[in-house]
Amino acid sequence: MKKILFAFAMLIMTALSVSAHQINNYKYIFIQHQEDAPKDIESRMEKEFSSLGFTVLSSDEFAQLPSSEQSLVLNAEYRCRQSAQCLFHIWLKNTNGEEVYEDEQVAAGGFMTKKNDRQSALKKIFKEIKKLNYQFEGDKAPSE
Repeated sequence: MKKILFAFAMLIMTALSVSAHQINNYKYIFIQHQEDAPKDIESRMEKEFSSLGFTVLSSDEFAQLPSSEQSLVLNAEYRCRQSAQCLFHIWLKNTNGEEVYEDEQVAAGGFMTKKNDRQSALKKIFKEIKKLNYQFEGDKAPSE
């Protein structure tokens, strides 16, 4: 049983290491705007990605980015489903559409407002992303 647990722990550590390495290849984040999404989601995501060290791009900045820099962009797509609890799902994809990172979190339990549910789920997402210890690796452009 201990061998199985150890193997599982090693598998998780390897997956986190691979994710951390992959995410370090990117300098920019472009958050895919959703018309029906509450404003607090995208503003919180911008704040959190900036605090991690990413450069958050607006749609105009993304469109004007030189082609030599476009391979350094991650697209942040998300889905927030609110029912009894808030389920928040995020995908970070490169410009080729390949998934670099994915996470899904449920808001903390209790009797919170919908806004607090969203903020709780977002907090959990970024807590996991922070564990990757993002640091842009400069000249090491991701393979196309």
